[in-house]
Amino acid sequence: MLSDELGMQLHDRETIGELLTIQEKAQLEAWYAQKDAAETAMLNVSQVPLPNLVVLQEQVDITISQLTAGIQRLQQITQENKSLREEIAKLKQQFTLPQSA
Repeated sequence: MLSDELGMQLHDRETIGELLTIQEKAQLEAWYAQKDAAETAMLNVSQVPLPNLVVLQEQVDITISQLTAGIQRLQQITQENKSLREEIAKLKQQFTLPQSA
């Protein structure tokens, strides 16, 4: 295994156009392969699998159904409250009218 220091030196020499020996080229290629493998391993570990789109769509559909049911129940309660307010207003009116004796 080639040290990072030697790998970087060989890389620098090659990038400036200096000729490398066959052995140095082989060492540099091995160092590149080592770095690529380490990077690939790091990327594979850090990736979180994407959720299944079908499962997500099912969850969205369920949530929409729950919201729709909740909205319908809210509308029903609103109507019931309106009816109760009207009934309360009628009862108040009956009790506030002057009583004839």
